[in-house]
Amino acid sequence: MAQHQVRITSITTLFAGLDRMAAETSGGIVYFEDAAVANDMIARYMDTMRSHLYTAHPDARQSAQLKASIVRETRMLQRGIKMKTIYPDAARTRTAEREWARAASAHGAEVRTMVPNYVRMLVIDERCAIISDRDIGPAQPSSGYIITHPGMVRICTTFYRFLWDRAEPWMGERVRQISDTVTTGRGREILRKMEDGQTIDQMARVMGLSRGTINKEIKALYEATNTSSHFALGAWWGTTEERKLP
Repeated sequence: MAQHQVRITSITTLFAGLDRMAAETSGGIVYFEDAAVANDMIARYMDTMRSHLYTAHPDARQSAQLKASIVRETRMLQRGIKMKTIYPDAARTRTAEREWARAASAHGAEVRTMVPNYVRMLVIDERCAIISDRDIGPAQPSSGYIITHPGMVRICTTFYRFLWDRAEPWMGERVRQISDTVTTGRGREILRKMEDGQTIDQMARVMGLSRGTINKEIKALYEATNTSSHFALGAWWGTTEERKLP
């Protein structure tokens, strides 16, 4: 199971390592640099959608974009399409995304949040997947892969379900008021990344912090949880109710 988890979580690296020239001509995988290309493909598949739509958004979404999408998605949900969406935990503090989550949930969509250690992705009916090829962090040009190869779409779907199982349900409520906890929000983010097997360097890059800050946070976690090793800290994290907090 541990080996399977490692393979699944390495899907971002897999796509980043694909040869782009080969991807442009290979069956079922097309590399794009212009978001309009992906949007055209999404529109084509959504017009003929039969069963479900899975999306994941690691970055903040604009209010105008959300207002336009909820109209389209409400019509889709009313047709009986199942929709699942993952947002970052920070979305719980943002008005536009809270309003979107409330409206979408009222029409039957399922929404969850988690620490954004994932890329933007969309899976339609297990027929098409759109995957960003950029890391989490500062904005970069819109680029990624349009995938229609059945086997690769199945892998993307499996990866999405893995994320979904780790995410926390959300129906648009405000950020939870948390008190008397051992961990901080940043500490929990680090613990989740440690759980995923990320190195200090990887965590520092993704979170925009220095190695020294990450090490200080880990030392603080040792003191707070009365542990003295990564193994003992991981064992504590695996049983605490605080892992359910954002």
